[in-house]
Amino acid sequence: MALDLDDPIALMLAASSAFVRAGIEAAAYGGLTLGMYGEVRETRDADLAAAGIDAEIARRALDEIGVLVVTAFVDIQFGGCTLTRLSLVGGGQLNTVDLVTPRSPRYATAMLARSVRGSLRGQELRIVSPEDFVILKTLATRDRDLEDARSVLAKQRGRIDEELIEHELAVLSKEITDHDILVRFAKLTKQG
Repeated sequence: MALDLDDPIALMLAASSAFVRAGIEAAAYGGLTLGMYGEVRETRDADLAAAGIDAEIARRALDEIGVLVVTAFVDIQFGGCTLTRLSLVGGGQLNTVDLVTPRSPRYATAMLARSVRGSLRGQELRIVSPEDFVILKTLATRDRDLEDARSVLAKQRGRIDEELIEHELAVLSKEITDHDILVRFAKLTKQG
């Protein structure tokens, strides 16, 4: 059966499986993960958080799922992360897999170590922790990212390690000095 590129869950599962087979460490992140930890919002693509990923190896891994994979861009800086976009074309459909890599190798390794196992449609996959979801959204650049993080903080109140988030962001602000991480976090946590 061909992959339905209009189905973001099917795309996430296919990409996650392809990366596992290729030995690539990545964890589900983005709109699909937001639906697990915060308020659901519509999403179309598959976002995965990674550490030190080779775009060509990732592209070849996705080739194995039976669609044409085109590297749109590699390691474009967005705030405290870089983004690699792989476009998938098949059956007259188009979608993307975005690989989000924190610019701090220390944090990227810790983020993957804290990832959790979950399942979608009966298939196991690795997912960023709710704390790291908030941190990654703070490292991003869009106001929508802060809204996503705020949603997770509200929905997970009492179950999320806010001290871990604050500690990681304080350390990251010293490691990534050209992105005002603490100002973004203050904006995120501002009441009213």
